[in-house]
Amino acid sequence: MFRALAILAATAPLLLSILTLESCGYFAYQVMEPSALETAVWQSAGYASTLLPLILAFLALWAPRQFPKVGAICAAVTLALNALTLVIPYTSPCGQRSGEWLVVACHAVAVVALLRTRPGHQLPRPRAALWSAVVLLVLGQALARRYFSDVFVGCWADLRGSWAQTAIHLDTAGALYIWVGLAAVGAVLAAHPSAPLVGLALLVPGLFHPVAWFLSSAPHGCSSTLDLFGWPHVIAGALALLSHARLPGRGGPGTTPEREPAQPHSS
Repeated sequence: MFRALAILAATAPLLLSILTLESCGYFAYQVMEPSALETAVWQSAGYASTLLPLILAFLALWAPRQFPKVGAICAAVTLALNALTLVIPYTSPCGQRSGEWLVVACHAVAVVALLRTRPGHQLPRPRAALWSAVVLLVLGQALARRYFSDVFVGCWADLRGSWAQTAIHLDTAGALYIWVGLAAVGAVLAAHPSAPLVGLALLVPGLFHPVAWFLSSAPHGCSSTLDLFGWPHVIAGALALLSHARLPGRGGPGTTPEREPAQPHSS
């Protein structure tokens, strides 16, 4: 199914970004800094890679007939921007590094898959709205963590050992928009019966801290144990799990539910 291949290929660079994380510590001497061109190219490529799954998600939910064409154009732009990182290395305190061929290959696969995808049918509006809420909740949490961490600091248990390491990994995944990409995958595949399984994954960052606190008996400084929950992820996960619940018909109570249009198979 080319639709699934397209969104998975578009989301894969978010997962691969974990492999490019670097930590160089502090330096007593002046370090090299990127030029304006390097900054523009690499930031543009990064923003494009982050936005592409979101664009595909909302196209699939609200403009499915434009999903292949507009999606392919956006994926091609993202491919071009990431290809520039192969020839324009980025200068950081860790040294110079070039773009990843695997990231460029993922975007190329996304372009081809989108070109082979057939236009889809409009989802029932309640389901489209539900998945839009899922994506926006997870995106809002990621943006709050990145840009307003001094306000939305959250509350965590004082974990130790492997519990603390797992918490760090989950937080890193949020910072890299991996949970956002996962929500986008569910939105694009919203008509498929497996889409609600995305909700189980989204519940992991939302429920980890209260579960870890309970199992490890770690202390916490929260005003209430309810503060340990990552509510945006919990709500998003619950909505995703309920996304295939029977939708009410338009004729009111007692009427037969409206049949959802079948999704065409790509070949």
